[in-house]
Amino acid sequence: MQLKDITQFKSAQKMLGELKLLTRSENTEKTYLKGLGYFVKTMNINNLDEFIENIKTKTLNPDEIYKNFVISLANKNLAPKTVGAWSAALRKFLLSNGIELKNTPQIKIYNVHEDTLPSKEDLKKILSRCSLRTKAIILLLASSGLRVGELRNLKLSDVDLNSEPGIIKVKGLTAKERKSRITFLSNEAKQFLRSYLEHRKNNGHQLTEESFLFATHDGNQMSYQNLQFILNNIFKKISKKEGKRYKLHAHSLRKFFKTQLISAGVPGPIVDRLAGHTRYLAREYELYTEDQLKEWFIKGMKNLELLS
Repeated sequence: MQLKDITQFKSAQKMLGELKLLTRSENTEKTYLKGLGYFVKTMNINNLDEFIENIKTKTLNPDEIYKNFVISLANKNLAPKTVGAWSAALRKFLLSNGIELKNTPQIKIYNVHEDTLPSKEDLKKILSRCSLRTKAIILLLASSGLRVGELRNLKLSDVDLNSEPGIIKVKGLTAKERKSRITFLSNEAKQFLRSYLEHRKNNGHQLTEESFLFATHDGNQMSYQNLQFILNNIFKKISKKEGKRYKLHAHSLRKFFKTQLISAGVPGPIVDRLAGHTRYLAREYELYTEDQLKEWFIKGMKNLELLS
């Protein structure tokens, strides 16, 4: 059964609907669909809606089904994070359809790959090998802490390039955690972004406040997969491979952002707020003004610049 076939079932649509309420991450949605697809294949299920009805009529035991699925995943040569994510996908699918698991095995996730924090020299090498658009994307991600999915949804109206430093407004509807926030971009990122936008104008793109900040060559919004491919493909040129994955990848830019600001003396709660990381009770008790966030960002901005 193909993933597109799975989405036709009402039970699967309920899961996807709840995911959209909880997160705007396309990658999470795709991962959960893959996990559900693997479950359907492993357990030889032909109709997910009938499967849910059979559980509700107590023909099937959901705890036994979940346990057997987790065991089957553990016996495969899968990455630990994949086992955890696909198990979570089945749990979410069941909960979305009103089925609560009571006696399930606890899953512990151990990292088998150690990510490498990109150095400034690493990123300089990458920037020397990529196009103007990719340079602007990398510099913006590295200096703002944005997620790839958040960057994909940015429009020109969300960015103030006349401010010092530049301001980025992340809307709650486009953020992974559905929380609006502001962050900033370095002067060099602002310079390359302006050059990229000018390049688009020179190539016939009619830019308005509603235009997406980064676009395909024909002016359309870039897909999440396209952005990930572009970034990971350029990282592969300087990164070592460990097992099935490379040590450096698109998400490494968020780690660079956090590490550089913290090493510059910016407090962790400020960095988390800029990066959009949720901390316990932070939304209720850590209420920073835009001027406070800007002041701290400026103190750490030099650490985020790569070409100066």
